[in-house]
Amino acid sequence: MSGKETAVVWFNGPSARELHSIPRQPLEIGCNFIEQHRDVDHVCAYDRQVIDILAKRPDPGVQYWTRRAMARGGFNFFDSTHQCWDSGTLAVVLAHHMGMTGIHVVGCDWHHTNDSIFDQSYTWRRHKPKKASLAKYKLLERLHPHMRITIVTDTPWRMAVDFMSSADFLDRVNC
Repeated sequence: MSGKETAVVWFNGPSARELHSIPRQPLEIGCNFIEQHRDVDHVCAYDRQVIDILAKRPDPGVQYWTRRAMARGGFNFFDSTHQCWDSGTLAVVLAHHMGMTGIHVVGCDWHHTNDSIFDQSYTWRRHKPKKASLAKYKLLERLHPHMRITIVTDTPWRMAVDFMSSADFLDRVNC
C-alpha cells in the first residue's frame, strides 16, 4: 500500500483476527476496542458506553472520533452529508472526510455474521445488533466512486464495491 492516500479501516468481525499482525500501515482507522489488538491512528466509537470506557484511558497519539451528539471527553466529531449507522460506517466516512482515495476494510463480516471480536466487552447489550443493512450497503456503494472501497474477505457478497481475498491483501501489505 502506498502513502496516506490509502488507509486500512479495521472493523471488528471475526475475520479481522487473522490480520491483526500485519505490518503497521501508513494510516489506520479502527473501531471501538481495536487498541486491545492493534495500534491505530484513529479510533471511531458510536455507542455512549464504548466512548465512556475509552475516554478513561486515551492514547495521546490517537485521535478519537464519534458522532456529534456523543462528542466529549477527548472524542471529536466532524460534519458530513453522509449518515453513519455504527462505528464501522463512521470509520469509512471519516476516511472519506480525510480525503483518502482508497481504503481496505478488514473485518467487515456483515453478510456472514453478527459476531464481533469484542462481544465479551459489550456487557450492556442484551443481544447482538444486526450488522448488515441496506442503508449500510448503500452508504458504501455511494462512497465507492469517490474513494475506492475494497473489502478484505474470502467470501465476498453482492455489493457494488471491490473485494480482495485475505491472501491477496497479505501479499499487498507485506511487500
